[in-house]
Amino acid sequence: MSINISLKKEDFKVSSTDIDTTSTDISPNVSPEKNISNQPSSISEIIDENKKLTKQEAQELRETEKIWRDSFSFIKDHISPSMIKIDAQKLQIGDTIVRTIFTYAYPDVLEGNWLSPLINWDVKFDVSMFVYPVDSARVMKFLRTRLTQLRSQALINREKGLITDPRLEAQMQDVEELQQSLTRGQEKYFHLSLYITTYAENEDEMKKLQNKLDMMLSGRNILTKQAFLRAEQGFIATGPFGKDEVNVYRNISTKGLSTTFPFSSNSLSQDDGVFYGINTHNKSLIIFDRFRSENANMCVFAKSGGGKSFAVKLEFLRSLMMGTDVIVLDPENEYRNLVETVGGTYLNISLNSHEKINPFDLPRGLKDAEVHPGDLLRGAIVNMIGLLRLMLGQISPTEEAILEKALITTYSLKGITMDDDSVEGKEIPLMKDLYSVLETMDGASGLVNRLEKYVFGVFSGVFSQPTNVNLKEGLVVFSVRDLDDILRPIAMYILLNYVWNVARSSEKKRFLVVDEAWNIMQYEDSAKFLFGLVKRARKYGLGVTTITQDVEDFMGSSYGKAIVTNSSIQLLLKQSPASIDVLQ
Repeated sequence: MSINISLKKEDFKVSSTDIDTTSTDISPNVSPEKNISNQPSSISEIIDENKKLTKQEAQELRETEKIWRDSFSFIKDHISPSMIKIDAQKLQIGDTIVRTIFTYAYPDVLEGNWLSPLINWDVKFDVSMFVYPVDSARVMKFLRTRLTQLRSQALINREKGLITDPRLEAQMQDVEELQQSLTRGQEKYFHLSLYITTYAENEDEMKKLQNKLDMMLSGRNILTKQAFLRAEQGFIATGPFGKDEVNVYRNISTKGLSTTFPFSSNSLSQDDGVFYGINTHNKSLIIFDRFRSENANMCVFAKSGGGKSFAVKLEFLRSLMMGTDVIVLDPENEYRNLVETVGGTYLNISLNSHEKINPFDLPRGLKDAEVHPGDLLRGAIVNMIGLLRLMLGQISPTEEAILEKALITTYSLKGITMDDDSVEGKEIPLMKDLYSVLETMDGASGLVNRLEKYVFGVFSGVFSQPTNVNLKEGLVVFSVRDLDDILRPIAMYILLNYVWNVARSSEKKRFLVVDEAWNIMQYEDSAKFLFGLVKRARKYGLGVTTITQDVEDFMGSSYGKAIVTNSSIQLLLKQSPASIDVLQ
């Protein structure tokens, strides 16, 4: 579908057709036609005007022009149709049938956006509108004449004793109102030409299109006719030529003209943002900024091979071009090549890797009026207890109380207390510090034994070291593929906590992509933490993208449903039949 609009300023005789009294104050900008007759049309003319060229230079220019003209002829041969057949009602261009209609009558009152059903019509067609401003003085002269005629007719009817014609009274009222509007400068007058060209492969298809188009417009009291004996002129009128060779117009006022504004459709387009795709219904571009929504969160569901990773990669690549940082938790090493391509940062979290993250970290430099002394420490302790549940397994209420007390003591030994939980200039405790505190506490022997492998055992290299990574601008990917299946949910929990601390410490537009989110959702504590992050992310300029192929496990969790509810965007790609039932 294409739309052409032409605004022309010419002198026209005022038509005697009925006056349309719909109104709003819109004045088109009329661009004067440019005179290009004096410009050189060929290289030869340039040569003639430039006497400083040598014979050799002139010859080279002529040869260049010849090559250009030959190439142009070759292009025209390729783009030209194989045949054009013109008859009274239609054109046939190659195998395509082309037919044009024009509007010749409108209702007395045009509703706003009445062209919307036509613009959103999911077929191939072209629309052209030609708007001709009319001199107000001529319109006023015609209106006076028309009003005199109507009043005379009303007087004759009264003298004959006829019942007052409501239609005649309405026409007089409309003309009087239009007169007043024109006098005050509230209204202007125009001639409007509206042409619609449809395309079909055969006569039956064209007939169906024409019938549907007629029903669409006649339902709004907009009457149309075929461009009979003017099929070629109608086709040119709807082309990108700005020529109205049909010259069938209807009188219309400013208000009526304003209702014909064609650029309205059901779309997801914004002035800025990221390109997501094309609307299959009206071919409009889907462009929007997630940060302008109620929140910037998105859930992506698709079965394996359904294109979820590709769609997300495409989105955050375009987001990177818009200045948005992207952080990815990658459990399957799918983003490494992409990181190398865009010059991002790839951090491998494993037993033998150099990159370490301390789960005891707290946000730094957090400026929030709602944060009071002790709030950061309380939140950190709650998060640490959730992490320790993942690491140690089932924890009894007694053990949880011991852990809480031990964590408070561990932080206080480093100068971080409920009265002063700032971390500036202070050493952050490690997992071995918690281990040492637990060793001194009664009833903590079971916790000590289970924690030992994370401090001195085979897992000590992952969770008991100071943080030595730094989130740089651009793309940052944390890979946890090389971790054991038991350690992967723990590592993703720690990474989420780390990203959350960074996001709160330095507010900036960021996307956090959690791939294979079912790794986190299978445990209540990690699922609860992810939900809390999703719920509060908007406040700190963070948008969370959760990706999963295991829809049943994700939606089976109460926190999973809550995450979907708190995501403004749900991207549903190729699903298995069982998953569709769950999503419904």
